[in-house]
Amino acid sequence: MTQKVVEEVALTEFARMCAANRIEQDESKLDAKELEEWQDLRGKIVADICRGPLVIDAEGRPVYTPAGGKAITFNPATGATLMALETHGKGKDVSNMVAAMADMTGANKGDFARMGARDFQACGRLARLFLADQ
Repeated sequence: MTQKVVEEVALTEFARMCAANRIEQDESKLDAKELEEWQDLRGKIVADICRGPLVIDAEGRPVYTPAGGKAITFNPATGATLMALETHGKGKDVSNMVAAMADMTGANKGDFARMGARDFQACGRLARLFLADQ
């Protein structure tokens, strides 16, 4: 698959998105496990930017367009998003994450259910980034 965006530009876009959404990027405060998890999450999101389905809009919001689907704009998590994480109770982690993603995007839960696994996972990464304990 060809890159639509070079990695240097994608890294800059990732940093711009984080700054616009008050997502901490200071790696010096992370322990080794947290640093590894952060670098993995950042790397996969940057790869999504490079591939093309993820763009960062003028306000710094990530906009993901799944294969054959409509664009989905992610907004920062709110109290309602955190409450959505408990919609289905313990042990229903995927359902709760979908409820949170629906809250952050205004999309229907079914929009996520119909996505291919790769697109679903990409949206899940954005949700985890926005839900990270700041």
